[in-house]
Amino acid sequence: MAALAAAQMLLAWVLYRSAFEAYRLMVGGVRRDIAYGLQLQHAFYLFGALAVGNAIWLLSCRSRRSVLFGCGLCVLLWAAFWANAFASMPYRSLLVVGVGTLVLAMPLLLRFGRPGQVADARPGSTT
Repeated sequence: MAALAAAQMLLAWVLYRSAFEAYRLMVGGVRRDIAYGLQLQHAFYLFGALAVGNAIWLLSCRSRRSVLFGCGLCVLLWAAFWANAFASMPYRSLLVVGVGTLVLAMPLLLRFGRPGQVADARPGSTT
């Protein structure tokens, strides 16, 4: 679980930094907003907690519905945390929420994305 959570946090950081630097190179400098920077700093802690919760939920639940609910709850909490920043910085907020959503849903997509994979892997299960 720790490896999955650490991989999610590292992937989110790399994707955000890469997209931010690409935007900065193509468009130019961005507005420096202290409140946004503070929220981004606190978001690292929240995303870490959500990644750990998502990893625990994903690895401990067997039913597809429960796993979808857990991932959806993490994504909803992440988007709700950034709701206040959409008014002042919509593109950067959309970038952070999009990266977070993609990274939180990535293990779910990898788990259920393969055709023929059984969602319920208990011994004796036929589903």
